[in-house]
Amino acid sequence: METVTVHQMRVLDANSAWFGVPVAQLMENSGKAVAAEANKLGESFAIICGPGNNGGDGFAAARYLKSKPKIFYFWHPRGNDAYDNFFKAKNYKPVQISEKAMPELRAALAASDVVIDAIFGTGIRGRIKEPFRGAIDAINNSGKKILSVDVPSGMDPDTGNVEDIAVKPVVTLCLHAIKPGLVKNKVVGKVEVADIGIHPKAYTHVGKGDFKFGYPRRKEEAHKGQAGRVLVVGGSNIYTGAPYFAAIAAMKAGCDLSYVAAPQVPAAKISTMAPDLIVYSLASAETIYEQDVPQILAKKFDVLCVGNGLGDKKESLDAAAALVVGAMELDKPIVVDGDALKAVKPLLPKLKDNIILTPHAGEFKALFGLAPNEENLKKVAMKVKCVILLKGHVDMIAQGGRSFKYNESGNPYMSKGGTGDVLAGLCAGYLAQGVDAFNAACFGAFVNGVAGDIAYSEKSISLLASDVLSRIGSAEKMLLE
Repeated sequence: METVTVHQMRVLDANSAWFGVPVAQLMENSGKAVAAEANKLGESFAIICGPGNNGGDGFAAARYLKSKPKIFYFWHPRGNDAYDNFFKAKNYKPVQISEKAMPELRAALAASDVVIDAIFGTGIRGRIKEPFRGAIDAINNSGKKILSVDVPSGMDPDTGNVEDIAVKPVVTLCLHAIKPGLVKNKVVGKVEVADIGIHPKAYTHVGKGDFKFGYPRRKEEAHKGQAGRVLVVGGSNIYTGAPYFAAIAAMKAGCDLSYVAAPQVPAAKISTMAPDLIVYSLASAETIYEQDVPQILAKKFDVLCVGNGLGDKKESLDAAAALVVGAMELDKPIVVDGDALKAVKPLLPKLKDNIILTPHAGEFKALFGLAPNEENLKKVAMKVKCVILLKGHVDMIAQGGRSFKYNESGNPYMSKGGTGDVLAGLCAGYLAQGVDAFNAACFGAFVNGVAGDIAYSEKSISLLASDVLSRIGSAEKMLLE
C-alpha cells in the first residue's frame, strides 16, 4: 500500500505541473472524484470548504453532484486555482458563514444526506481555531454520512494525531495516494483512493517540486559560513576556465564561500577573473602534485570538488587520489569530476555515500568498463555507496538499489566545454548547504539544465558555458517561486 507524506505530495503536485498537468487540472479531477464518491452515499449534499486547495476540491465537486448542494465557505480561497473554482461554484449560490451563522450551517446539515468535509486536508497543524472548530463539531454531530476529502479535517496527515478536534467520516477519499496518518489513525472510516492524474514523470524525473521543496532556505539570522564552504581543486597550464566555472557555480548554488586551489598559472588568471573567489596558488606553475595535498586539506572547507581542469598527468592524478582519500578521512562530502574520475577508479569500493561522481558517457565506460546505459548504471550503483550522475541528453542519477532519477532539462547546445564544470560546482554548492548527495546531484543536473534552457532561449546556437553560469540565478528564482 503506497503512502505519500504531505511533503511528498507537494513535490508531486509541483512536478506534475512542471511536466504539463497543472494544479487546476488536478483540482478538477479531484472534484470529479469527490462527487462520484459522494453520489454513492446519498441524494442531497452540504459542502464545507476551507480557504486552501482542499476547499478548492470541494468547490470543484459541487458541479458534479447529482443534486445542487449547499456550500459553506470560510473567507475567500487563498490560491488562484481554488479561487477559480469558488467562482464557478457561485452558480450554486453558496451561503457564506461565520461564527454567527452557525445555525444556518446546522440547518443545511440537517437537510442533507451527505456532508462533504473539504476544510483543511493536508494543510492542518496544531489546534483548530473558530469558526472551523465549531463547523467540525457541527459536522460530527449532524448524524449524516460524512465524506472527508483527502484527510479528515483536524487530523495530522503524516502522524494521524488529533491535537484538538477532527471530523469523523464514514469515508475518507484520499487524493492520489493514502496519507500515512490514515494508516495510523483508525477513526477515518472507509479509506478510498482516487487517481487525480498526477503526471507519471512527477515520480521518475527531477522537477520543480524536488528543488522548490528540497532546497534549504536561509534563516533570517544566518551569517557567513553557515551555508558552507566549497574548495575546488583543479586547473593546469592548459585548463584555466574549468575550476573558475565550478567555483562560481558553487556560490551561485547558494554556498557562502568558494575557494580554488590551483597551480600558479591558472591561479593567477582566476584571481583576475573572479574577485568573488578566494584563490590559493600552489607550488608548481602548471601541475598539482601529491606534496600539495597536506597544504590543501589544511584549508577550512566543507565540500571538496576535485578534477575540474586537472589534466591527466600522472602527478596530478596521484594528487587527486590522495585528496579524495584525505577528504574521506575528514568525512567531507566530495564531488569528483573530469580527469579526477580516472584517479578514483581504484578507490571505488571505498567511496562513501556522501560522494558524487559526474562522468559523461566516455568517462563512465572508462571508469566501470561497461557501456553507459541505464541497466549498467543501476548495476554499478548496487556495488558502490557513492552517487553516480551519468551525464547525457537525459541525465541519470543513481545511488544504491533504490534511488534513481532522470533529468530531462537542458539542450544539445550545452555539450560544450565548461558546462560540466558548472554542473559539478552546483552539486558541490548544494552539498555545502546540507543537501544529501543524491538530491544535490539531482538539483545540480536539473538547475544546470534549466539555466542552459534559459540561455539557449536568448543565445540560440551561440550558447557558451559562461551563458549557462550567468543564468543560474534566473533558473533558481523561477524554480523557487
